[in-house]
Amino acid sequence: MFGKLFAVMAVLALGMTAANAQSCEDIITKRQNLMKVSGAAGKTAGAMMKGEAPFDLDKAKEVFAAWANDAKEMPTMFPDCSKTGAHTTAAPAIWDKPDDFKALIAKFTADVKAAQDSTKDLETFKANVATVGKNCSNCHQAFRVRPS
Repeated sequence: MFGKLFAVMAVLALGMTAANAQSCEDIITKRQNLMKVSGAAGKTAGAMMKGEAPFDLDKAKEVFAAWANDAKEMPTMFPDCSKTGAHTTAAPAIWDKPDDFKALIAKFTADVKAAQDSTKDLETFKANVATVGKNCSNCHQAFRVRPS
């Protein structure tokens, strides 16, 4: 009886470990996909800022909406189990300095919200993208490992 109970508990424990590992891989993939969407939004922004594409206020709003979604999702995208795996470029500093990381996300969130509220034309768009872009650069410098 105890042998069967032990066997069932062992199978359940292994199953939970495998499910947890899968969900961590999924989290890494999700955050990588969020970054890809942000990168695409940045390319759209850059094209409008350089005059390669006409300024379009609706597209500008889409850029900031993509970044706002990142700001909303990012705080949950770095559980301890996602430190490694799936070719992550998340730096150990995320877990070593969580308060600094959270502060950068909070600043990014506030700056994106301010940009959403104040972008009315190309000039305000350029200024707001520059402000938000500094957040991206600061975070990537401190909390991202460059792939080799």
